[in-house]
Amino acid sequence: MAVLIAVLFAVGLAFSMPKLVSPEWLKEHLKDPDLVILEFSDSQSYLVEGHIPGARLTEKEDWRIMDERTGALVKKPIKEYEKLFRRWGINNSSKVVLYYKGNKMNEILGTVYAYWIFHLLGHEKVALLDGGWSAWVKKKYPVSYEDPEVSEGKFKANYDPSKEVDADYLLKSIGKRPIIDGRPAGHYFGISKFPAAKKYGHVPCSIPLPWEWWVKRDEETGKLVIEVPDYIDEFLKNQGIGKEDEVLLFCFGGTGAAFVYMMMDFAGYKGMRVYDASKREWEYLNYPLNRFVWETFKDCKRP
Repeated sequence: MAVLIAVLFAVGLAFSMPKLVSPEWLKEHLKDPDLVILEFSDSQSYLVEGHIPGARLTEKEDWRIMDERTGALVKKPIKEYEKLFRRWGINNSSKVVLYYKGNKMNEILGTVYAYWIFHLLGHEKVALLDGGWSAWVKKKYPVSYEDPEVSEGKFKANYDPSKEVDADYLLKSIGKRPIIDGRPAGHYFGISKFPAAKKYGHVPCSIPLPWEWWVKRDEETGKLVIEVPDYIDEFLKNQGIGKEDEVLLFCFGGTGAAFVYMMMDFAGYKGMRVYDASKREWEYLNYPLNRFVWETFKDCKRP
């Protein structure tokens, strides 16, 4: 019996994975048969710069489709993700590590969006490589220039509706549930906007928490990297938001909200719900926007 317990304990350890993995952790587990690595870049970077051994190539465009009604880029049908995941050799037992090359912002935004999609599909055995490609090459760890041999996976989605929210639910939640806006601060305040936006401002009672603060340029490699903030917990506590509270996440088109989702997940929060279409759909529906005011959830009054 003691031997059996020891074996089961060892197996359990073998399957454990942090949400934010270090280059050292990834190097140590490269030969894990249940490990799947996804690189966000493009075919030229994947082949010319190389990639982490065993990594499969993906791009932000693989993860989204356009809603012709609103022009918003949104998630694909679940069956399409199942096909993609199986093509990459992903099973429900797989441990998936995501990383970005850092050559352009879409690689980072694709990575954080994919992190949320995995959770939405019921697969939380997914992690981010801390520091991305920059951290890997700075350690002088192995680099491959070959496509890996991949066996077809058998992934089956277990969709979790509690991970997302729609426009009408967000509208009814104004002043009742915390809403976090992940867009740049100027867009929240209403003095600037994305070129594709038709209107200025933010959802009434929403709180600004710009994702752009978390993207830096590595001085040694010249590439973009995510710096995980250490103030998320204090920020949310100051807003009166607890670890289990339902929190609605908003941005311009989903990726910024997914960025906030990932950071809150790293910090141990459980109740985040992403509004995928976000402001692209919100302004199409002519729903309310406030401008030239900084708001807090604690002091907000329903309009």
